[in-house]
Amino acid sequence: MPPVGPPRTHSSAEDHVRWGRGELRIKVSDDVVYEQVSGYLEKEVVSKITQPIDKLIGQGAKPIIFNDWWELSGYDSDARLKLTDWIFWIRGKIVGSHILVRSKIVSMGVSIANLALGGMLTVYTDRQEFTLAYHRALRQSMKPPHTSPSSASSPASMSSPSSTATPPSSSSPTGSSPGTSHDEPVRPPRSIR
Repeated sequence: MPPVGPPRTHSSAEDHVRWGRGELRIKVSDDVVYEQVSGYLEKEVVSKITQPIDKLIGQGAKPIIFNDWWELSGYDSDARLKLTDWIFWIRGKIVGSHILVRSKIVSMGVSIANLALGGMLTVYTDRQEFTLAYHRALRQSMKPPHTSPSSASSPASMSSPSSTATPPSSSSPTGSSPGTSHDEPVRPPRSIR
């Protein structure tokens, strides 16, 4: 039988960073990281994007990352290179990295980075598919860890999760809350690989 591991806390934290030409909103729920970047990404801001994930990895978690870059208009080439190097370094320490893009320039940069990373990024051009993947990841992170049969019926193991985080400025497209017990059909994302 696999070890149970530490109990899940269903913790959630948010942060908001602004700079001259853009802003970053971060929401961390357990091991799911949602980062929304808008405006123009500069090299000096990259550490603000990487820091919450590095912290989770340092705590022994294996996070899944969702980057909402829908409102990102462009970036310094040094910022793209720094992010690509970083994601290459953490590639075995995360579950996956999902990126939503709209801008053709950002999409091209992400495609180039994805080639360099061997296709490890899941890239979306459809917000609904990205949001569905995010909610699936949240539900997975809220499931209690594997427990032994004797502890599975205890009242503590049957409590409902306290976190129902959603990405900023979007709602669940299916009309169901993130904590519901049914799953949407699994569809492969539209990828720009």
